[in-house]
Amino acid sequence: MATTYLNIKGDRLKAIADDFAVTQKQIDLACKRAISKLARHLKTIALRNISELTGIKQTVIRRRVFLSLNGQRQTARIWFGVYAIPLREMNPRQTRTGVRAGKIERNHAFIQQKNGGPEVYRRVDDRRKPIAIQYARIESEVSSVIDADVLKAFDKKFYVFFEREIKWESSK
Repeated sequence: MATTYLNIKGDRLKAIADDFAVTQKQIDLACKRAISKLARHLKTIALRNISELTGIKQTVIRRRVFLSLNGQRQTARIWFGVYAIPLREMNPRQTRTGVRAGKIERNHAFIQQKNGGPEVYRRVDDRRKPIAIQYARIESEVSSVIDADVLKAFDKKFYVFFEREIKWESSK
């Protein structure tokens, strides 16, 4: 998975700050809070859209998305774990033709109870063994959501959040 950096244009920030006649300290505080709110907002958008695309519940995906904020450097990092999700985490159900976990259907698969709960397996070939644990892959969905929805929301929302925070700082 590639790293994507989103940068903020300083001249636009300066134009917004000039409208409210605030100090540099107030601009820094407003920028820090705006980045924090934006990062949480982008995380929510990503979770919602990935869940909608894949049919996997947000609770399962949420364990694979991490948000870290660095206030001194005024940066935020959202990390998406795109490794495969075992079907056992998606409340699998045995059907007549295989296993269904959310929107994912695996023909000829079966559920075996293990120590930690059910595990979904499928035979690799026509023989009895070997069997393989079944996973749902989400790499392509995550990259498409980041490219389309998250980048678009970043462009729309950051300056809105920053303007609100500047307005708050100037009213104190």
